[in-house]
Amino acid sequence: MAAAAEAGHHDIAVNLPVVLYDYLTWRGYYDDLISVTTTGCRIARQSGALAAEAGAWNNLGIVLSEASRYEEAFHAFDRALDLFTSLGNDNERGKVLNGLGLALLESGRHAEALRAHQEAVAIQRVTGNLREQAAALNNLSLAHQDLEDHAEACAAAEEAASLFQRLGDIADEASALCTTAFALQALGKIEESRVACGRALTASRAAGNPLVEAATLMTCTQLEDLTLQQQIEYLLQAEAACERANAAELQATALSGIGVALTAAGERDQAVAYFGRAQRLFEELGLTEQAAEVGEGIAVLQS
Repeated sequence: MAAAAEAGHHDIAVNLPVVLYDYLTWRGYYDDLISVTTTGCRIARQSGALAAEAGAWNNLGIVLSEASRYEEAFHAFDRALDLFTSLGNDNERGKVLNGLGLALLESGRHAEALRAHQEAVAIQRVTGNLREQAAALNNLSLAHQDLEDHAEACAAAEEAASLFQRLGDIADEASALCTTAFALQALGKIEESRVACGRALTASRAAGNPLVEAATLMTCTQLEDLTLQQQIEYLLQAEAACERANAAELQATALSGIGVALTAAGERDQAVAYFGRAQRLFEELGLTEQAAEVGEGIAVLQS
């Protein structure tokens, strides 16, 4: 990056962190991603590329949030907001507020997260960006749920799901329907919650992406009032979808979940078998802490 900047190729230097984002996130190299994105912010500022600098600060805020470095993330998001405001770019400002809201939510600052998402939704209603509006509405529902405003949470999630359906974005529709299911559950509308979960599963399968299907199934297992058999069936389907998607870490998590459910059902031998598969996968991935935790569960069952 520095070499590109010195050679006058500022656009390459600024865009490199964006190109590397997916790879470095997938590998979990957050320190490297934070480093190159920080450099991107500096180079964009030095070259006077305000829009690129604003985007880089927003990306930095997202990465810092992923790394749970929330105070630094808030600073990055604030810088991005200032720059996009000075540029008069409301659409991008709305996106930043949505990311800021998630960081606030994850750090436990629920009331501030609610305000950020409300402002993001209001901005995107004006700009007419339906995709960003739907994303902000889904996150707004999560903030309402954390504050136990369940009726508001349900309304926001249902609107998000409707918008994603209108856009033909089946994967995100499935996610919003899962959010709807939890909001309905909190309202005591158990049957409606199950229907929303079923709709989410139908949408996730229609998306044709086994990873989306697996994530939806894993989410649905967390609903209350599922029988153990229903929970086990969802987890088995999730594990199979993970294998098709080559999502080894999520597959190991599903296998461990099956072990827990089978233990609760009194099927100790089967539970040990699934725990053993989970442990081996975690070990292959180098996730020693998770492997050790599963190993402890096996030891208890075999004692």
